[in-house]
Amino acid sequence: MARILVVDDEVEMGNFFNFFLDGKGHEITVAENGRDARKAFQDYYHLVLLDLKLPDVNGITLLKEIKARHPDSEVIIMTGYSTVKSAVEAIQLGAYDYLEKPFDNLDALEGIINRALSRALAKGETYDDEEMVRRKTTLKKVGFVAGRSEKMQRLLTVAERLAKKNITILIRGETGTGKEVLARYIHSVSDRADKPFLAINCGAFTETLLDSELFGHEKGAFTGATSQHKGIFEVAHRGTLFLDEIGEAALPIQVKLLRVLETGEIFRVGGESPIRVDTRLIAATNAPLEKLVAEQRFREDLFYRLDVVTLHLPALRERPEDIPLLAEHFLHQRHGPTPPRLSTEVMDALTRYKWPGNIRELANVIEQMAALCDGSVITPEHLPPKIKNEKPLVIDELNAGAAEEQVAGSEQDTVEKRLEEIADRLDSLVNQIDVKAGFDLPLYLDKLKEITNESARKLIAKALQEAGGRYPQAAEWLETTPRVLRYLYKEKK
Repeated sequence: MARILVVDDEVEMGNFFNFFLDGKGHEITVAENGRDARKAFQDYYHLVLLDLKLPDVNGITLLKEIKARHPDSEVIIMTGYSTVKSAVEAIQLGAYDYLEKPFDNLDALEGIINRALSRALAKGETYDDEEMVRRKTTLKKVGFVAGRSEKMQRLLTVAERLAKKNITILIRGETGTGKEVLARYIHSVSDRADKPFLAINCGAFTETLLDSELFGHEKGAFTGATSQHKGIFEVAHRGTLFLDEIGEAALPIQVKLLRVLETGEIFRVGGESPIRVDTRLIAATNAPLEKLVAEQRFREDLFYRLDVVTLHLPALRERPEDIPLLAEHFLHQRHGPTPPRLSTEVMDALTRYKWPGNIRELANVIEQMAALCDGSVITPEHLPPKIKNEKPLVIDELNAGAAEEQVAGSEQDTVEKRLEEIADRLDSLVNQIDVKAGFDLPLYLDKLKEITNESARKLIAKALQEAGGRYPQAAEWLETTPRVLRYLYKEKK
């Protein structure tokens, strides 16, 4: 028997779960608001079914409190479509999965609840071992060397949960981080795994060719169209289509993509009849789409359609603990079971390097060094100059946090000093104005506002670009909230 807590302000929902679960021998407790929920989870529950929208508290806040008090409790989020993005955030914070209301498929509902209960009731190590074996098998199948870092393991957990949902996913990440192989992994653990997975780079085709590749064309649609051609949306029917560098797609293509997402229909080039397709779309970009929207190079409606669920692939420099594993993998992959060994000095240098080209660059460097090595050990002399000459950051580990604060503080002091200098110059300018001769004060104030707004816009845009378009990360750097940042960015634009 398991103890289950249902937190939902709809009385009917509590009644439903009492009926749905009680007959299975579980002990059910229902809380209709955050206050009652907090009283309830003073005790331990194996499973909490938590509605995101409660009258007195945000569901995300309750999730954090539950996981802090009872880390072993499994939490399933209940949400409407409009809050799916928050549900994904909840998974990243430790929720097991999420359910969309209304519950149309009771078998699927029962399956998710049973899996969550199995996880909660089983010994953690045994369950985790079984889950890790399944994960490793699938990763190997698609050629995805994810690494063991906490960031990547969390990402894979979220990706696995999302794979079971029939929703569009946007993958963000720098060039070379492995966006396509992550998309393949999502496809491989989804219910579409036995159907086609097709990938296309939107930046590799002209607008006309991309139009034909995506949507197909009829015979005679244009010069050279000597026969009917099915586009990859049709070929990938009931499977998955991966669109890399979605930000490179021309605006007319974006209009057609929006139509597919909204209606599930395509038109071949030169065709007059709509064609129904059931193709799951996974898009990827290394560009800040928010900036492209601001520059009117990317449709805002398509952006919001894609941005419901976003996965961020961390850069290699953000997970240096994975570099040794990746390096060894590439050595064995390219040079068999007995490749040359990487010396300690070489491994230290690889871990220290910032890897602007990410995993792709690491693979190329490993291949280059192995080709140059005639012996059994790869030494520093085989390192490319750019890596060999990388200077280590000399900060005593015990004082690393203080050093970071000092750097950040000195940077803030510099900015404040510069602003004071600008204020002094404005004072000097004001002192030179002959107000008796007439002076347009409203124009002066408008100009000052224009200058500060533009400066703020550039600062926000820079933060968003550095954060890969992730508002939470940019807001953290700028010491504000994502909501305030979105408001300011729109206001400043």
